Parts: sequence; C-alpha cells; structure tokens
Amino acid sequence: MLSIHFNKELFINALKANKNMVTFLSTTIALMLTLLIQGLMQGNLRLEYFGYAVVVSFAFYLWAVIDAKYRKQKCSDYLE
Repeated sequence: MLSIHFNKELFINALKANKNMVTFLSTTIALMLTLLIQGLMQGNLRLEYFGYAVVVSFAFYLWAVIDAKYRKQKCSDYLE
C-alpha cells in the first residue's frame, strides 16, 4: 500500500503565512464544485470549463498579489 507522509502543521502554517494562496485555493475549489454540480444537473459537463475555472482563479490570485504590493508601496509613500 502506498503511504504518503503529510505534515499538516507545515501546510497550515504555510497557508496562514500566504493569505493570497488561501483565497486562490478556496476560490478554485468553490468554482470547481459549482461547475460540477451545474454540469451534472444540466448534463453539459466539459473539461474545458474546469480549465477556465483554474484560469479565473489564477487571475484572482494574481490580482490579490499585485494589489497587496501596490498598497504596501502606496502606504509607505504616505508615511515618508
């Protein structure tokens, strides 16, 4: 049997340190579940839709990272 050792504390601490990654992961999971439910109910489940969901989630992640860096820079400009 394949045994995978997974250090949960290390993973949780990494997520706490990177809140943008938590947003990315939760958005991705929510989109995937919504697509799965909608696709099963209407019968038009396609793999491309899941790819689009990953792209949209990554766009949100990138937006959050850029926004956080811009806000830090803008805040430091006000302090000087």
